[in-house]
Amino acid sequence: MTLFHEKEGINRRQFLKGTVALAVVAAFSGLFMKLGFSSAKTSTDYIAQRSAGLYSLDEKMTIRKSHLNPEVQQLYKEFLSPGEVKPLSSKSHHLLHTRYGKDIPALIEELNHPKEDVKAVS
Repeated sequence: MTLFHEKEGINRRQFLKGTVALAVVAAFSGLFMKLGFSSAKTSTDYIAQRSAGLYSLDEKMTIRKSHLNPEVQQLYKEFLSPGEVKPLSSKSHHLLHTRYGKDIPALIEELNHPKEDVKAVS
């Protein structure tokens, strides 16, 4: 008899298992989203407090700009650009600027085999 023959597809037990699994996943993802949003709020509050602290420390400093620091000016006069304060000299550019990531092998090559204009300044 074809009356009791199951049709192809999912049966009631598979449907209930899938529904329960979906409900569990939804409950956990809702919980994790709530935790994620509260941790994002906490980190935003921390960042605001940290920046306020840094600004208040900066306001209390007597020398607030690096180019007005007497030690930096002396470094330029005696070593980086002898006799004058010249912040954009070739020597200061090569010694003070930082390079990251993929630029480092080129920097190592440049230090091992300097160009002619860098030799003249050094």
